[in-house]
Order: sequence, then C-alpha cells, then structure tokens
Amino acid sequence: MGKASPRPLSPANRRARRNRVVRIARALGFVGRIEYCHVYSQTGGAQYGHGCLVEQDVLTVYAEAFERDANPEDFSLVSILAHERGHQLLTRHPRIASRVAGQASAAGEEILASLLGAMLCETLADRDALVAKATAELLDRGVTVDVATQRLQELWDLLEALL
Repeated sequence: MGKASPRPLSPANRRARRNRVVRIARALGFVGRIEYCHVYSQTGGAQYGHGCLVEQDVLTVYAEAFERDANPEDFSLVSILAHERGHQLLTRHPRIASRVAGQASAAGEEILASLLGAMLCETLADRDALVAKATAELLDRGVTVDVATQRLQELWDLLEALL
C-alpha cells in the first residue's frame, strides 16, 4: 500500500462498508463478531481471531480489503472473507479441526484456509483466486506445479469429505 492511512470516509460510508462485510461474512457462515476498522493493517485486508467460544471469534476487516476488492487484478472482498472463514473452519469444524489440530504448519494452514474458502465461494473467479493462492503457497515451498496440483486435489477431496 505505501500510504500511512486510508482516505477518510463519511460515517454513512463506514456503515455501508460494515454492513457489506457483515452480509458477506454471514452468507459464508462466519459465526462471531464482525468488525470493520478503517485503518491499514498490512494483513492482506482481514484477520480471523479465535475466541474461547465460537460466538467470541472475531473477524476484523480493514480498509485495504476494499482497495483490493476495487482492483480487478487482486482478490475480491468475497474471496478475502472466504479465506478467513476457512481459518474459522480449520479450528471450529469438528471433523476438520480434529484432523488438523497441531499438524499443519502456518503455511499449511494458509493452504487449507484457501481451499476451504474456495469451496464456499459461489463464483468461479473467487474459487480460482483462492486455489491460485494455495498453489502459490506450495510453489513457494519448492514444490513443482505437477506435485502442487496433485496435493491440492488430494486436500480438496479430503476437505470435501470432511465438510
């Protein structure tokens, strides 16, 4: 981003952003508190916080999520929120959480969250963006394209069976 802070928003525009975030997050199945903070976070646009109870989980969405959504070459707001919902599923879905608990690295969790998020997306563009994100994570770890494709398909099939 490079900017110190986002451009000011009117109270009505802040409410509109928050309402849009809540609508999308609830449609994706997010449970817990949903916040919009009109600041830059350098987290990619949103962050999932794990509470003691699912009702205490927090999804915080930042200004850069809307800037990314406005750029057709970047992630949409739906794909950003779906990825964060994927993180919630990793820790909250009984069958998935029991399989993943303590076994996935941080990069592995990012891959799984992206795949779970992709499964929740209605549009092909959002699904493809999140699968591409998961693929990039594997490629960054030195895996070949063929191996990455095979592993992601195996993970997709496993997650699909667990959902």
